[in-house]
Amino acid sequence: MLEFFFQMLNVSELKGYTQITHGAFFKMSNMECRDMNNEYLREKVCRLKAVKRDTVEATIRFQILKTVDNCNMHIELLRKYNTYQPFFINRTFDVCEFMRNRKNAVYLDILVKLIEKYSNMNHSCPYEGEFILERFRPSHNNLILPIPSGDYLIKFGFYTSNVLMAHLYVWFGFKELERWEVDKKGVSPKSLKTNFLV
Repeated sequence: MLEFFFQMLNVSELKGYTQITHGAFFKMSNMECRDMNNEYLREKVCRLKAVKRDTVEATIRFQILKTVDNCNMHIELLRKYNTYQPFFINRTFDVCEFMRNRKNAVYLDILVKLIEKYSNMNHSCPYEGEFILERFRPSHNNLILPIPSGDYLIKFGFYTSNVLMAHLYVWFGFKELERWEVDKKGVSPKSLKTNFLV
């Protein structure tokens, strides 16, 4: 999923709902799987599903047609002004090396921690069979991003031996809690919906 997380999130249970002393909200608005290389991958599912007003789930399934024994992933983050413009991250990671030692890639570590319980890609190369990301829905009470509130596009490019296998584009809205939204009584589910930035 940025020397990304420079803020801290503290949560505790109070009167049946989660008390958030600092946090943020994240909602995906669109997702596209593009430029599929049919020599390596076949798209089976690539969709978002709204499960309630402030919660969207992502499901992706790719059939891997050739064993992938080396994999690089390029990540680029863009923020919407009048148009989407580069913002903060534009970097390529060696996925196989990272999954072997889980070191020296802060941005990638954040991403993996976000998706690992939803995905079967929790090991190093080789990759074969099917890639699955099932009903991914980031929890608001463990999501801390050092980016300002706004609308964003994050682009992922997946490569093997310098050959593009696929692009994944995800559009999302992000909103930090304001001070007035957080007090000793916590934040009720009603206020989470009212104040969420889509």
